[in-house]
Amino acid sequence: MAAVVGVLALQGSYNEHMAALRRIGAKGVEVRKPEQLLGLDSLIIPGGESTTMAKLADYHNLFPALREFVGAGKPVWGTCAGLIFLANKAVGQKSGGQELVGGLDCTVHRNFFGSQLQSFETELPVPMLAEKEGGSLTCRGVFIRAPAILEVGPNVEVLADCPVPAGRPSITITSAKGLEDEVYSKDRVIVAVRQGNILATAFHPELTSDSRWHRLFLAMDKDSQARSLAALSLSASSSEREIVSKNKPLDLPIFE
Repeated sequence: MAAVVGVLALQGSYNEHMAALRRIGAKGVEVRKPEQLLGLDSLIIPGGESTTMAKLADYHNLFPALREFVGAGKPVWGTCAGLIFLANKAVGQKSGGQELVGGLDCTVHRNFFGSQLQSFETELPVPMLAEKEGGSLTCRGVFIRAPAILEVGPNVEVLADCPVPAGRPSITITSAKGLEDEVYSKDRVIVAVRQGNILATAFHPELTSDSRWHRLFLAMDKDSQARSLAALSLSASSSEREIVSKNKPLDLPIFE
């Protein structure tokens, strides 16, 4: 049975993700309400204007359902604004901040690469993507007023990074209470990660002809379905053993 991939369709580049899914023969479904998440195998949260998306998600009461979907272990991929949604912590936000779905153990800077005028394209080294899906050792990264990942937790796998643009204003990472704040001083910054069922990219693969990121995400979906079937099979076998055990006559001791 073909996987059904939901695409959060509140605002942003959801049409481009739907088209990318069609190109690789996958079924995409637009999601705007909590009940539309039911029956989906996986979900893509697209790029867009993250504050606007958060307000619309709040208006439609989507945050509880999105958190439940992520917590259920189903594959979720966030691109650009979707990455911000999935982060446990976001800095560089507008006054008052925005609500997050969470689940991804990282700190994201909302506008690390600057304004719309600082948008750019570059070639990103992606050895893991090439190993899994074949093709070039690089991919085209389209960054549109893009975020970046400043820190990741121990269970987060880094899939791609890129150089910090020259002349980038210094960024301060707020530390935990009692510790000094830290200035981000690295010459490269993380732009793609994976943690368990969560995939996240700061750039927009859906705006290129390279379908490998979407194929990688579908592979995560297939792995998730295989694990679910294995768990169901194990549960069924356990139940069958319990029934057999209950119906089996007791072996009485033999006295000679």
